[in-house]
Amino acid sequence: MLEEQTRTVGIFRAHYGSNTVERMVIYGTGIHAEAVIASCKDYPIEGLMDASKTGETLWGKRVLSEEEVLTAGIKLVVVVARPAVHGIIYKRLQQWSEKHAIRILDIQGNNIGDKLRISVCNSPYYDKSYEKLLEEIDRHDVISFDIFDTILIRKVYEPQDVFFLLDLEYGERYPFVFSKERKRAQQELLKCVEPDIDLIYQRIKDNNPNLSQKECEYLKKRELQKEKQILTPRRRMVDCLKYCVDKGKKVFLVSDMYLPEKKLEGILRQFGITQYDKLFVSCDYNMTKEKGLFQEVKKQIKPEDAYLHIGDHPLADGEMAKKNGIDTFLIMSPVRMMEISSYRQLLVYVGDVESRLMLGLLTSEVFNDPFALYQSKGRPYIKENRSFGYVFIAPLIISFLIWMLERLENTNRAVLLFSARDGWLIEQVYHMLAEAFQIPQLPQSHYLLISRRAMLSISKPEAETQKERYLKYLERFQLEKYEKIYFFDFMSRGSCQYYLEQVLHRKIQGIYFQKSNSGDRYKEELEVECYFKEKNALDSEKQIFKLCDFLESILTSFHPSFLGFSKKLEPVYERERRREEQLICVKEIHGGIKEYCEWFGKIFPQFPKKMPSVDFCDEVLCLISSDYTRIEIEELKELTLDDAVYGDKNVGRDAFM
Repeated sequence: MLEEQTRTVGIFRAHYGSNTVERMVIYGTGIHAEAVIASCKDYPIEGLMDASKTGETLWGKRVLSEEEVLTAGIKLVVVVARPAVHGIIYKRLQQWSEKHAIRILDIQGNNIGDKLRISVCNSPYYDKSYEKLLEEIDRHDVISFDIFDTILIRKVYEPQDVFFLLDLEYGERYPFVFSKERKRAQQELLKCVEPDIDLIYQRIKDNNPNLSQKECEYLKKRELQKEKQILTPRRRMVDCLKYCVDKGKKVFLVSDMYLPEKKLEGILRQFGITQYDKLFVSCDYNMTKEKGLFQEVKKQIKPEDAYLHIGDHPLADGEMAKKNGIDTFLIMSPVRMMEISSYRQLLVYVGDVESRLMLGLLTSEVFNDPFALYQSKGRPYIKENRSFGYVFIAPLIISFLIWMLERLENTNRAVLLFSARDGWLIEQVYHMLAEAFQIPQLPQSHYLLISRRAMLSISKPEAETQKERYLKYLERFQLEKYEKIYFFDFMSRGSCQYYLEQVLHRKIQGIYFQKSNSGDRYKEELEVECYFKEKNALDSEKQIFKLCDFLESILTSFHPSFLGFSKKLEPVYERERRREEQLICVKEIHGGIKEYCEWFGKIFPQFPKKMPSVDFCDEVLCLISSDYTRIEIEELKELTLDDAVYGDKNVGRDAFM
């Protein structure tokens, strides 16, 4: 048992007497919960709770649902998890616990709800800066770095998500669940050795005699490929390593990892990390940092050398280094930074692999810099247009498109029209995802020049010429050969769809982010499916309604609003009133959105089945507010929505209020 697990069990026993404590459930399924279950068999622990593992059995205890806890008459839930996530767990259980008078306590017997009510968003970590780290480096002769979560980070929520992604890829190809067999093999070996990946897969083979050597090698190869795919460098820490080299410091890399030196060297080289003196990996020395790896490092240096270790793990990189006479500088991993930041409410949505990947993509961008919370009061910085699109807008776009793709008929007898200008970017991501997930026979798509003003114009009797020109334009799409026409719009009352139906003399299926009440009986009878179900923005607290104009100014093309066609059937646009700086800003935001969506499509092995709820996307939009994020992009604050019907207006300033 690890030292930190032993400490947890000791605290639990000190505050809960086995003879006096009432029946309870443990909330948590990590290593600390496992330690309590294994060491406290004399306690009346009736089961476990964990929103993402309900129904499973772990360490002989069933993971219970809220209803099962009520049925069993249990009134005490003890949270055995990192204190940083107590607030997230409490938020999940709050309404249920208050309704049924169930106490939610930590391992010290404190009521978590009471703790949260008096807590403020503050942490000593907010005082850590890159400059302070460089000062520490300057005072030392030898510098060692941890690797994972320090120099390299993953684009998923937790390391084990690599295995869950592979579960989806393999499906029912094997007579076992890969992630469970992978975990089982490593845990069995850890009882007697610090295994490398070769030994782990040999144990998987031994545990599954029907698995051929060729298949076993394939599984190992895919794990390595997936690991490399989701890794990304922590840019500030790579710069820090280069700083050490430039200053003539002796530099070591020290990692508790099952990838041996040669394999890890290849991964580091992939990211241009080659300037270090030696690499120490636990599986090569059969010892972790906790069990003596630092002593192996110290054999390489002089006794009088001042030695600083930089890492993220409080025990392995902190306490263990100090026990070996080494100074330390601890940073936090992206996920741990999120837990102490204004973004921590997003952890409520951690569930299936889809949400874990989406959160990983977000945290690896926002908290790539371990000093992003310096003097911040928990509010991280966003300084680039690309990052803004990647972090705040992309989760909404990809969630909407997955929802839309589920609703489209996979047939060549349907066509999908993306309306100008809101459909410009959406169509590009649509094709990106269709290709990534290899979806067969999706409807043919077209970007359709259309606007409310243009359609109102051609609906007038005196505008017959413009109507004829528009019909001529529509002929190029051969819409008559399709049995079904889908029409995309962003947030609308249905005007464009209504007038298009009048022109085509046929019904169209609308697919919108949201459709508001129009007050027009005919528009209310349109066939429309909406991602956001609210009909009236005034009755909703959803953030998307506050930001609808702002989002429309981002989800746009680089042409002004469409007016009609010339005699030569060339499109005629309004005068461009957006400044060049705004168009550049929007283009860079689009780049960030597409980058996020491209990564999601590359990493996720199949068409997603359990995307996070609409509330997750709206929660991400809430983070745009200055209450949660320090956005230092002046051009965004001057963003203008050009609207010839209702007048241009600045939509940037209000978005960050």
